[in-house]
Amino acid sequence: TFNEALLPLYGHPYWIRGKNSHGYSIMSADELKLDALEIQATELRTTRNTLFDQIKKLKEERDRHNKTSKGSRDQAQKHRTERDRINKKIQEIKQKLGPLFDTLNEKNNALDEADRVIRAEYRGKPRKETVQKDLERIEWEVMTTPTSQMLGREDEMLQRASELKKTLESYKSIEAKQGLKKGVLAERRVTQGEIGEMRNEIDQLAEQSQEHHERMIMFYEETDKNRAKADEVHGRYVEKIKEADVIKQDLNFIMPQVYAMRDGLKASDLKVAELRKMNAKQRADVMKKEAVDKMSR
Repeated sequence: TFNEALLPLYGHPYWIRGKNSHGYSIMSADELKLDALEIQATELRTTRNTLFDQIKKLKEERDRHNKTSKGSRDQAQKHRTERDRINKKIQEIKQKLGPLFDTLNEKNNALDEADRVIRAEYRGKPRKETVQKDLERIEWEVMTTPTSQMLGREDEMLQRASELKKTLESYKSIEAKQGLKKGVLAERRVTQGEIGEMRNEIDQLAEQSQEHHERMIMFYEETDKNRAKADEVHGRYVEKIKEADVIKQDLNFIMPQVYAMRDGLKASDLKVAELRKMNAKQRADVMKKEAVDKMSR
């Protein structure tokens, strides 16, 4: 058999794998190093795969928060648009209210002027009912009193009746003004009704606008909360990617060594296989030649 003790003598870099006296396989230093590197690479791949799972879950969680945030933002925008639409309608109604208030002021001024004129014409005049009764009484007295008894009084009574008729005639002007005043009052009531309806509409719209505004604020707050959650998760996502990059760099450093050592050990195994096929003298000659070649370099 081949004398393995000759290997150190000839400086051969390979061990002949087999069993020692204790029954264990004998491994070279390179094999031990390769084994350690492969174990380290396996651990790194396991850690990397764990990181990839975490990155995937963090991405899904971040995207979920972003989607929820977008949904809340869309709802907020919807309520904001509706609030602004209602507020625009309120402004349009208020613009219509302006001329109505101007008209109302004109009606109020007209009524104040009518009251002033009517009071001025009434000033110093007796009540119309009193004048009417006095005239009827005089006319009745003139008609029913015998002529003999009217002598000396007829002219006076006719003069009084004429004055009373003139007084009653003057009430027609006042009554005409009162009729105009009633018309103005009716117009004012119409204007006040239109103003009241518009104010009620504004109140109702303002209440709707406030509801949309409050819901807008609520959805914007939800948007901010979900965005903050997404940002926090994204921060962890980035950190995990950095950790995975470090693992990648470690593997990029280790794997070329592993591949190189595998190639070297493969060549060694081929050489050992060739040696095993030789008889003892042939193996000794080959190893001696390699030792000489090495020393002559």
